[in-house]
This record gives sequence, C-alpha cells and structure tokens, in this order.
Amino acid sequence: MLRQNISQKQSQKILPKIVLNQNILAIPTLALDNLIKRELEMNPMLEEGVETDTDIETAQDKLNEENTESENLPEEIPEPETKTEDEYNWDEYFENESESQTNYKSGSDTEYDTNNIKEDEQSMYDNLIVQLHMCDIPQKEIFTGEEIIWSLDNDGYFREEIETVLEDINSKKAGTEFEAEEFCEEDLTKVLEYIQNKLDPPGIAARNLTECLLLQVKRSSINKRIKELTVKTLENYFEDLKHKRFEKLASELGIELDEVKEIFDIIHKLSPKPYSQDNDDNNGYIVPDLIVKKINGKYEVYMNEKYIPKLSINKTYSEMYKNQKKTLDKNTKEYLLNNFNKAKWFIDAINSRRETMIKITEAIIKRQTEFFDNNGENIKPVFEKDIADDISMDTSTISRAVKGKYLQTDFGIYELRSFFSNSISTNDGSEVSTIEVRNKIRDIIENENKENPLTDLEISAELSKSGINIARRTVAKYRESIDIPISKQRREILNK
Repeated sequence: MLRQNISQKQSQKILPKIVLNQNILAIPTLALDNLIKRELEMNPMLEEGVETDTDIETAQDKLNEENTESENLPEEIPEPETKTEDEYNWDEYFENESESQTNYKSGSDTEYDTNNIKEDEQSMYDNLIVQLHMCDIPQKEIFTGEEIIWSLDNDGYFREEIETVLEDINSKKAGTEFEAEEFCEEDLTKVLEYIQNKLDPPGIAARNLTECLLLQVKRSSINKRIKELTVKTLENYFEDLKHKRFEKLASELGIELDEVKEIFDIIHKLSPKPYSQDNDDNNGYIVPDLIVKKINGKYEVYMNEKYIPKLSINKTYSEMYKNQKKTLDKNTKEYLLNNFNKAKWFIDAINSRRETMIKITEAIIKRQTEFFDNNGENIKPVFEKDIADDISMDTSTISRAVKGKYLQTDFGIYELRSFFSNSISTNDGSEVSTIEVRNKIRDIIENENKENPLTDLEISAELSKSGINIARRTVAKYRESIDIPISKQRREILNK
C-alpha cells in the first residue's frame, strides 16, 4: 500500500559560487588563462578589457540618476532560474557592474622582472608539420607523415603500433586525393625513417630511448671513431653504460678508460626526451604565479598578470538592458540575468583568488623573512596550519592555494609548497627544517669523491657530524626526493 509521509531534515549545500571560488583558487596561472578563454567564448556577458576609472564613474553616475527609485535587492541571486521576472531588480544589477571587473594589484607603479616568464610557443606538432611540408617529398608521404606526427607522445616518441597508425591513415584517406591509394607498412616505415633523419630536433619520432640516443649520435658532428664506439656502446652495452661499469666497457670495446669517459660524456649530454632539445633555452621553465620584490626595505607581492586578461561585463548587453528594458521579453531578461550572474561570479572568483594568493604569500614571507633576507638560505620549519592561523583561513584553503603555484624572487623561483616543511631535532635541541636537511645532503654529495661516491650510510654519518641524526633509510628517502641516484650511478671517471 502506498503511503505519504511528511518529514523534516537538514542538509548542507555548497553554493555554485563557492564551488567556483574553490576550483579557480586551485589552478595555476596557465590553466586559469585557458579557463578564462573558454569562459569568454561561452558567456556573452563577459568581455576582455576593462574601462578606465573615469568611464566607470561616468557610467555609474548615469545609472544612479536613472534608477533613484529602484528597490534595493541583494547583489546576487544564487538560483535565478527559479525566480520570476518581477522579483529581479535589473537596475540594481547593472548599477553595480563597475564592481564586476577583475581588480588586479597592478605592477605599473613598480618595476619587476618578467624577462624569464616564458612566452607562448608553437606546439611540437605544428612545428614538425611545418618542417614536413617544407620537405621536397611526394604528397602521399606528407599525408602519411602528418599522421605519424600526430601519433607522437608529448615527449616526441613514436610509441604507437604501426598497424594502429595504418588503420587511422586508411580510415582518413576517404574523400582525399589518396582515396584510391593503398597504404602499407613499408610506406609508413619509410616516412618514419625520413622524419627521424631529416626533421629537427634529432631523436624525434624514436620508438624507444636507445633509438632516440642513437639517432642523436648519428646526426652529430663528433669524431668519426668516437661516434662509431658510441653507437656500438648504445647498441650492445647499454646496460653496462647505464650502471657505469666503466672497466667492463673498456675491456669489451678494447679501449682506455679515458675514451670510455669521452663516450659517457657524449651520451650524458644527449636528450632522453627528443622534443626538449628544440627548446634548450627553456628547458625546465616554470611560469611563476606570483612575484615578490623588496622595495624600500619591505617585501611587495604581485600577481603575474602576463597571461590573465582583465575582464568586465559586456557593454553591448548592458546597453541593451538600459536602453530597451521596457521592451525586453521575459526569456531575454532571464538569459541576461543567468549570464550576468555567471560572469560576475567568475570575475569575483578571480579577484578572490588574487587576494587569497597574495595574503598567503605575504604570510609566508613574514614567517620566512630570514630565508628571503639571506637569498634562499636558512628556511624555517613552517606548517600550513601556521599560515592558516595567521590569516584566519582553513588549512584546506592554504593547501589548495599553494599546490602547483610558484613564486618568483630575486634569487630564483620556488614552489609555494616548498616553504612548508616538518622539522628534525638536532643534538643541541634546536629544530632544523627537513628542506635544510635535503640541502645538506645535496651539498655532501656535490663535494664527495666522484670516483668513489658516498653510500647512504656514509652520508648519514656525515650528517651526524653536524648534529643531525637520521637513519640510512631516511637519507635514502630524502636523496630520492631531490632526484639524486644511488652511489653506483653517481660514479665518474676523473682525468688523471
């Protein structure tokens, strides 16, 4: 039997605006740039560029004169789709449009260095396709080459199965001048070898690491004998090379250790990721989200605005409402309201992100003043909870805000998360940051005997001399976290 029951319950819902704020806070600058571009395409009420202060004041005064008898309703309506036309005070919305603009802390009055902020570049795929079309080869091979290029992974490797790529080529030829052509494995292999040997950078379209290194060596201009020995090493003794069995290599190749060292140095300079060679000047490039400068003895924090356009409410739709508000139908009004709300929430979320990021960074600088005063030395143990308490925010907000974000200083670029660390007690009872411990491990390894590198146990013993007592396995964990290999792989041949 069906029954009807009445019950009460409490539930908590997060408003869409809050969700948007959290999501935008979590993403780095470049991702935000892409999100803004997408939002500009989807929301007609949002436009790039902002009016001058004079224009805003003039428009504001005009609106205030026109709407002196308007009702004062809340600035935003979370669920506009459920409201009726009479519940909206459109004049109030558009009176406040001057507030609905991204409000960045401008760096126009303060000079800061943006020379090391990477510019937009042509993608790997576009670059290679342009090179391919400049080659004097038949159109059929260009058609095949394009499919090979689009099959490369982000590092420039060709890891797809040849059969799979052939299926794609044969499925795409319909409607082209090659519809009657038959593409076979031999055609694809021929074009792949052409790309490997003719297009830049050397090593592109390699199928594995060994082939990548071989392609680079074969296209290099090194001494012919050393080139032959290097090719032979890569083809037959790659594992011995990888594990630095120098004496065995010398014996197998019938050469002296000095020549083994020369071979190793050549291979060591090659790129394991083909396409990264094409951007040597930008390898390891990081785009900072914030910039800090010391001005008149005080640290000033700015957002990196290079990629983030200023946004405002679209003037055309604002004028449509102001000039035709009496003739607009209900659906048009609701359409404008929905998109106005979305645009305003989006702009508010960007402004909120900016304010939160600057507030967190300023709190970090206050806690780590000694680090900034000493050009990146003497970092202190600081927890995310400490910063959260300092600026009255939740720890989860701090964690979300610093993840994947970078700060540019006069002495380098640092990940915001790197300013937080645990601490280790020293013999004298003081606390030292785990980041400082990692730096000490790096210093010890840099100064070790390269022919006989220190083991993790020996590094632990060296640290104990500085009053830092940590176990061998802890040394191994910290060493791995800073991408330093084990002692055997750090071994080098030194010139006598």
